[in-house]
Order: sequence, then structure tokens, then C-alpha cells
Amino acid sequence: MSNLITFYEHQSISFEKLKEELNLSKNKFIGLFKTINKRNNLTVGDSEDKEDDSIFKIYYDKIKAKHYVGFVAVDNKVIQVLPKVFEESDYEDRDKIIAFIKMMNFADNLNIKEQELAKVKDVAQTPTIYEVFIYLFASSLLNEIERGFYREYIKVREEKKFLKGKLLVDKQIRKLPHQRYKFSIEYHEFTENNLLNQIFYYTTYISIKKTKWQINKKLLSELMLIFDGINLRKINIHDFKRVHFTRLNERFKKPFNLAKIILSAFGEVEGEDAIGFFVDMNDLFEKFICSILSKSLEFEIKYQSKFNLFSHVEGIKNVEQRPDYVIYKNNKPLLVLDAKYVKINEENGKPTISPDILRQVYTYAKYYSKDNRNINAVLIFPKSKNYNNFDSKTKIGEATFFDNEIKLYVLTYNLEKLIEGDGVDEEFIKCVEELIEQ
Repeated sequence: MSNLITFYEHQSISFEKLKEELNLSKNKFIGLFKTINKRNNLTVGDSEDKEDDSIFKIYYDKIKAKHYVGFVAVDNKVIQVLPKVFEESDYEDRDKIIAFIKMMNFADNLNIKEQELAKVKDVAQTPTIYEVFIYLFASSLLNEIERGFYREYIKVREEKKFLKGKLLVDKQIRKLPHQRYKFSIEYHEFTENNLLNQIFYYTTYISIKKTKWQINKKLLSELMLIFDGINLRKINIHDFKRVHFTRLNERFKKPFNLAKIILSAFGEVEGEDAIGFFVDMNDLFEKFICSILSKSLEFEIKYQSKFNLFSHVEGIKNVEQRPDYVIYKNNKPLLVLDAKYVKINEENGKPTISPDILRQVYTYAKYYSKDNRNINAVLIFPKSKNYNNFDSKTKIGEATFFDNEIKLYVLTYNLEKLIEGDGVDEEFIKCVEELIEQ
């Protein structure tokens, strides 16, 4: 397929291969990647020595993906990045995409049902992230519309020959004599031609032009017929902010969130410069683990605010620190947890943790142990069959810091559960529960 290229996080692809896969000249595909970086308000990397926070890093002979997973469609070319934990696995790309969306579903409460994602596996077509999002949008929106089209009262101001609703006196008295045969009126109309449906209609209109999947074309064609009569207009960045959900339209929140993703990804939101949909996997893994723990444990999981590293400081700036989350019981901290979306190095068959990570998590535990209660620390890393898989154990190691007060536990979370099941690693949950009991 000459309009799709798939990276994995931190994977480099040579100019030669990009030229072949994208069917573009060197200057054109370099310009394409520079546009992606620029339009996402990030700097463009052009050397190995230059640190930047771009989506892709551009070298003299290759382009390297960074720690963002997602996709972008520019000039009929689709570039997608998949999670690094599945790079060497035997799973199909479709399974890896579904696993990524499941992570988002846990982390951001997208309310996507397991059955919906299961149906995606039956679609025997080119697996791309945007096609899956379009399918979820179209199928979930059709399901809700079958329960009833959304209508609401909207304020209408018009010039009419007859009175209806409220006369706008201030506007009426300023009219010239030849204009007074019409009344300036304001009234409320209960209609399906409201902002929410206009967003859905425009998303449908854009999606049907982009999709290649036959199932998506079928679903979107049905929606186009349903929305006949709704104003088709370009959606701007403020329109999304103007939609407010109540108990009357709450059921449309899922397709609304998916519509935001789709329109932003295709650069179709007026006033929004960014193009593409990319997620920082460090943040996503952190939120995913927090969601899993919150749903599985009977204890309170808190995101922590920053604390100052120094209690007294002269002549230098204080340093702020923040652990990912702390488990509490009866308002007392039990465990400090830090999720790290990185690959663990090995030395002589044993996992080797970065000294910076160890110093960081020790500081967190020491801070929350200030009430003479020693709080232990937990580091959590992702794993799959070929990534951070140490003898298939969840707890891959433990140690006691030099002060003999704080213990460290190193755990892994099996992300293959997102492909093979509901996403919950029961062994991981059991392990955390045992550490809490200790």
C-alpha cells in the first residue's frame, strides 16, 4: 500500500524505504514529516545532538519515531505509530491497535465496549488506527440514533412578516420605514438541527471521504441519509467547547469524543493548527495503571500534587517532585507507586534499574514516610512476551534501600492482557494487594 507507513515507537526507517513505501521524493517526504512536527507545535529535530520534543526526529538518512503513538493523514498519505511493547510480537497490527485503544479506554473513560472492539477483528482489511476510530464512531452513533434522534431547543433570531415568540424592540425601532413590514423576533425551536448533530454530520462527511473500509462506508452512508436536513458546516475549535452534556444527551458523549479525535487527526477543526492524533505513551501508561488499580482495589488511589524537595533553601531554587500515585487507607499512605514506560536493561541475566529512577522513587517514599511510618516504593514497568519479560513473573525483584527502612518492589504489567482478554492483569493486582497487606 503506497499511502501507508507504520512505525513503532523509537523505530527508525531509512529514507530509501520511506521513498519506496510513500511513493514520494526525498524532499517531499522530509517536508511531510517537518509539517507534522511543526503543526503539532513542536520543534523539528535535525541532528542527533539536538534534544527536542517532536513527534518524529529527522536525521540525514532516516526518520525516527519518538514516544508518541497515533496517526496522521496528510496529502492522502497515512503515517501511524504503534506501541513499542508489541514490536517483536506475533500479533497482527489490528490486535496491537485494539490494545492501544483499550489502554485509552481505561485511561480516558471513552466508554468503548468490549463487543465493539471484538467486531473490529472480523474486518479483514488494512489495519490503520484511523479506520478503527471511524468504525467506533459510526457504529456507536448509529446505535444511539436508533434509540432516538437527539433534538434540543435552540434560540432563533429572524426577520418575519408575522409575530412569533418575542419581539426584539431595540432592533425593531432602529429600522427605517421601508423595513418595518418585517418583525425582528426571537423564539426557541425544538429541532434536530443543533450544534451536536452538526458536529456529527461534519465528522461523517469527512470520514466517508477518508475511509477505505467497506463496513465504514456502509455505516457512514446510513448516517449521511439520517443527517439530511442538518446544516453541513465546517466545525471550529470553539464548537466543541459549546457542547454541554446533560442527562438528555449523555448517551452521545462517546461518539462526540470520537468525533473530536477524528476531526483533529485529519486537521479538519477550524482554528486548530495541530494535525494528527498522537498520545504520549509515558502519560498514557501512567493513567492506565492508575485506572486499573482504582477499579480493582478497595483502597483509595490518589494522584499527588507536587512537593518541595527542600524544607529550607538559601540562594538556590527549590525543586518540585511528584510521584505518579499513592495508595491510601483511612487517609494514611500505604504505598508509593511510579509507573515507568521504559525497557529494563539486563546485566548477567538480572534486570538493571536506572540509578536516576531509583533515586527518584526513594525520594518519594522517604517524603511520605515523614510521620515515622515507613512507606515502601513500587516501580511498575510494561511487559509483553518479548519486552521486559523476566521469567514470566510479575514481581521481578525487590530490595531494601541503604537506610534499611524503605523497601523497593519492581513489578511488571502484562499488556498482552489487552489483546488476549479484558486488559486486567490479575497477577499484577494480586501482587499489589499482597504488598498492601505487608
